[in-house]
Amino acid sequence: MKTWLNVAEGAEYAGVSRDTIYTACERRELRHARVAGRRAIRLKREWIDAWLEQHAQGALLVASPIVTPCVASGGALERATGTRAVDSPASGPASRGRS
Repeated sequence: MKTWLNVAEGAEYAGVSRDTIYTACERRELRHARVAGRRAIRLKREWIDAWLEQHAQGALLVASPIVTPCVASGGALERATGTRAVDSPASGPASRGRS
């Protein structure tokens, strides 16, 4: 088994396109080595496995978001999030006849 894979071999190993590998390397998401004056990219299977694991964990987080109920009365949402609700210009005091 080869220690170093080129981009095409790495893409085949990971089951993704070559463009995905190039993009992950460019974004520094996927560990890689450059040889021959920064032209050729080489990858190790362990690096690809770690990258895939990282994306699998990220997909789990995205697929199962934490849902917080929105409570409009009593400022519970503001206390929970630490933010204040802001009236829009259409629903603000001026639109209700108050100044």
